[in-house]
Amino acid sequence: MRESETIFAAAMALADAASTLARKAWFEDVAARYKSDGSSLTDADLAIEANWRETIRRLFPSHGILGEEYGTDAGSSAFTWVLDPIDGTRQFATGLLNFASLIAVCRDGVPVIGIIDLPLSGARYAAAENEGTKLNGRTVRCSGQTGLADARISLANPDSFAGDAGRSFERLRSTGRLNVFDGGAPAYGALSRGLIDVCLNGSDLDAYDICALCPVVTQAGGVISDWSGRPLSLASSGAIVASASPELHGIVLATLG
Repeated sequence: MRESETIFAAAMALADAASTLARKAWFEDVAARYKSDGSSLTDADLAIEANWRETIRRLFPSHGILGEEYGTDAGSSAFTWVLDPIDGTRQFATGLLNFASLIAVCRDGVPVIGIIDLPLSGARYAAAENEGTKLNGRTVRCSGQTGLADARISLANPDSFAGDAGRSFERLRSTGRLNVFDGGAPAYGALSRGLIDVCLNGSDLDAYDICALCPVVTQAGGVISDWSGRPLSLASSGAIVASASPELHGIVLATLG
């Protein structure tokens, strides 16, 4: 088995383990507490990431790890795992459904494997470099939509857009055919299967929120970048946008201005 295949198989196994833990925790009495930055934290976040890290260290001792809950472990290889055990803890901790487990692997800082796992629905978007994007094993593609007037747009929590970003948010919000709000990582999966055409997030993102989304979008034919059109990487943070085609992405970036 090629190295990339071994790593991808391991990432899928991590998603399996997280799905079991997240489902169990969601159906129990979820107790949330709050970090110094005001974001939510649950025991499930900590347990899933601890499990992931133990497995990665055992299987790939030279790989680096960046996770939301336990920070950075530097590696000696080109590969870094980027982990968000429960992306959308705010929703998870309040009994809502739009949360996901995010697993990415970057090679030399570039995301080459991405998994968006939705534990409650059993849906999993998985993508690897040159292998396309699959939803539960079925290859999916972005819609290819090129016009903004007919676009279905997913907009993040309005509280994440302030100042000039808030004005950009309002410009985009007023343009499309249909808007949905605060879809989180699941919205980027929906974009990869052609159900959403644009996804917009504000400045409250870090690499562990971003990296898994990149292969899922690009391997399905979409485009994802920061608001200036720059490619995303292990070093990225802040506002991002994804579109179902290069043509649409250019229009969206111009609209955000």
